[in-house]
Amino acid sequence: MNARNDFKRPFDPGFDARFVLAAAWLQFAAWVDFFVARWLERCAANVEAAQRLFETDRKPTPEAGMGASVVASSPRWEESP
Repeated sequence: MNARNDFKRPFDPGFDARFVLAAAWLQFAAWVDFFVARWLERCAANVEAAQRLFETDRKPTPEAGMGASVVASSPRWEESP
């Protein structure tokens, strides 16, 4: 008598589900990396645009704190009106 097992198995016994899970995890990590990189590029572009928008004369002035105090900049500070 020739008996055969012709039933369908849920998955191949030589097939390791850990490899599929690891591959899916790597694909997910690559997807996240791609979208985070795009987000960081947009943030950097926004920062550069904001810096150009608010760009001012960067030369320091005596009033901006180059060691000059209010008393030294007013020669008649001690005099009362």
